[in-house]
Amino acid sequence: MNRIVFLLIAVNITLAAAMAQEPDAITTDTIDTTAAQPDTIAPKKPVKYTNKKDIVEKRYKVNTAFAPGERLVYNLKYGFAKGGELDVRLDPVGYDYLFHAVAHCYTTGVIKKAVYVDDIYESLFDISTGEPMKSIRNVTENNYRRYNEVLFCKDSTVIYSLKSGRHIVPPQVFDIVSAFYYARRFVFDRKFEKNESMNLYTWFNEDLYLIKLRYKKTERIRTKFGKIECLKFVPVIDNDSPFKDEEGMEAWFTNDGNFVPVKIVIDLPISHVKVELKSYENLKNKDGFLKEPIE
Repeated sequence: MNRIVFLLIAVNITLAAAMAQEPDAITTDTIDTTAAQPDTIAPKKPVKYTNKKDIVEKRYKVNTAFAPGERLVYNLKYGFAKGGELDVRLDPVGYDYLFHAVAHCYTTGVIKKAVYVDDIYESLFDISTGEPMKSIRNVTENNYRRYNEVLFCKDSTVIYSLKSGRHIVPPQVFDIVSAFYYARRFVFDRKFEKNESMNLYTWFNEDLYLIKLRYKKTERIRTKFGKIECLKFVPVIDNDSPFKDEEGMEAWFTNDGNFVPVKIVIDLPISHVKVELKSYENLKNKDGFLKEPIE
């Protein structure tokens, strides 16, 4: 197992399962971000976007999905072997301005001896709108090291990367961590039609990606916390998808207002990666579906 597998895990748990996709070119009323602009560093690949399509409307909505102090810890398994953990924490900055979210993904046990991964992703995002202000990526994967900071200009289509400078991006672009919380608060809190799809733009690793997920169904699944009613999501399969079919990635989120991901399965050529909720703290809705673990 290499660092790409763990990157897929981290991105999936933060609702960026499609980070391996090519940026989707949309041809209706588009703006070409590779056009010459002063002090602009264009993305690695031509990226086009529209202001009318695939953009989630900005909303100010009472937060009923998560609360300060929330912590979610996941076991990461490669086949039948435990390979690592993912620890996602949320805390406020000040009283009513920003949330500070940290996702820490790392290998453990035997896998750690073969592949050392210690990745930290941070996001500072607006408490009212859920939109990011700053993201930090600090990764160590064997001999690979990467550190970067990205500033998101509020009410603007400009971001600044410590590594690559100024970029023009679509309205409402997210880092992978803020996308996770934004989806739980603004996207999931409604009744879905079968096969309804949802899109979010994310900025990751110096490039623009379009997350494309499809609601499949609501079902009860077995977890260490008992049988839980969940919303099931799969990737949208098109020419840009890294998956051959919908079974390539499946994700289940609690259908209780907290919208906590409890299970994600990613198929690989010779095995599969499974992400399962291990523990949680300080959920917003105390009467949600997650209770004490069943021994």
